[in-house]
Amino acid sequence: MFDLIDESGSELERYGYTVKSLEKFDVTVAYLNVDSVYKSQKLQLERGEYFIVNSPNLYNENFDNDEFLINELANKLKYFFKNLGIGKKDKILLVGLGNPDIDSDKLGKVVFDNIEVNSMSKNNNFFKICPNIYFLTGIETFELVKMLVKQIKIDLVIIIDSLTTSSLTRLGTSFQLSTSGLTPGSGVNRFGKKITKQSVGAKCISIGVPFMIFASQINEKSPVEIVLSSKDVKENVERAGFIISRALKEVIK
Repeated sequence: MFDLIDESGSELERYGYTVKSLEKFDVTVAYLNVDSVYKSQKLQLERGEYFIVNSPNLYNENFDNDEFLINELANKLKYFFKNLGIGKKDKILLVGLGNPDIDSDKLGKVVFDNIEVNSMSKNNNFFKICPNIYFLTGIETFELVKMLVKQIKIDLVIIIDSLTTSSLTRLGTSFQLSTSGLTPGSGVNRFGKKITKQSVGAKCISIGVPFMIFASQINEKSPVEIVLSSKDVKENVERAGFIISRALKEVIK
């Protein structure tokens, strides 16, 4: 199973996939709009718009790279907000997915921790949850999100999750943003129910960064179920989570 759309094995260029170099810090931005049932079926992707911001030197550069990346992610989020018709009065729910006890799977928790909720304000329109994983709670995240959308009348769900990749060089360096929603646990073949506009009743934006890779991608003789991460994954997840949270603050402030 793939998480990053450009690792799907499909000939994405035939369907409008483009890559643009930003000529700074070697950052590139890929874009694909899956805007029809035909494209969705051919590519095996949910309908929606996809951006992938690749920053291959993120952990080798100084913090100027971080600021550049924060600005780029914020611009993409502002683009999504505008296209989805999300305004200042709309209610937003942040969902931090993953297992907070595993470093490579705690991106959602890191972003969750880095964004504050003004809960004492009567005009607060921003809410957040960090539901943990089904095997620890017995509760499907999909069901919880759907319930909250209905109860609080949420207009937009923002889903944060760690992803998997088939390339060592992309661990922690590719930020995928999409309006297609997300399936919890799909990257490690632990499928939950899809969180999409159609399934939960609110518009969705997902943000994910790959911090895991199957051992079989490195050595074909390795068992398929073994998932690996880099030795400095804890620090990298913290940094990526900080970058995402800063970008989100630029949009939801």
